[in-house]
Amino acid sequence: MQVDIVVYEGLDELDAVGPLEVFRNAASAGVDLGSRLVCRGTPELVTANHDLRFWPDARYEPGADLLLVPGGGWAARSEVGAWGEVRRGDWLALLAAAAGSGTAMAAVCTGTMLLAHAGVVGDRRAGTHHAAWDDLVATGATLVKDRVVDDGDLITSGGVTSGIDLALWIVERYFSAELADGIAHQMEYPRARPAGA
Repeated sequence: MQVDIVVYEGLDELDAVGPLEVFRNAASAGVDLGSRLVCRGTPELVTANHDLRFWPDARYEPGADLLLVPGGGWAARSEVGAWGEVRRGDWLALLAAAAGSGTAMAAVCTGTMLLAHAGVVGDRRAGTHHAAWDDLVATGATLVKDRVVDDGDLITSGGVTSGIDLALWIVERYFSAELADGIAHQMEYPRARPAGA
């Protein structure tokens, strides 16, 4: 399984790095799970919301099994971050095309807003950061105020730290609960699952 994590200027660091650590821990445990940070253009230094600077692993290319979109900067209406990305629209067609080709989609925090504005969410069940609840409802989505919301090939989560819960749920869903629980224990993280899971 290949998971690509979208990165862009102004994303929230933990939205991307939290899930990345979970996925790489799963790979270290022996499952077939590749994960990488992907950017829209030629890889160059990315500066995140809290000034973490890092290099993406690769340029985005279609074909991952699951595409995860982090958020950040939405409430501030910043030109960098999720709000700015929606306004520019550069990622939106790529996200829509990925979903349309059968790639499972996931989002952390206000990354859900990029998926909503790309037409991926529609009226489906989805979660996001509490500061964007009204904005998500305004797109026509069915807001669910849980840490992780599983709607089949669309998995979303609430605020920043819930990205770890989302990644652990992905590991459980695609591999095993035992593996996900073991990673959570290793990280000393009290995980949350989607309602009814």
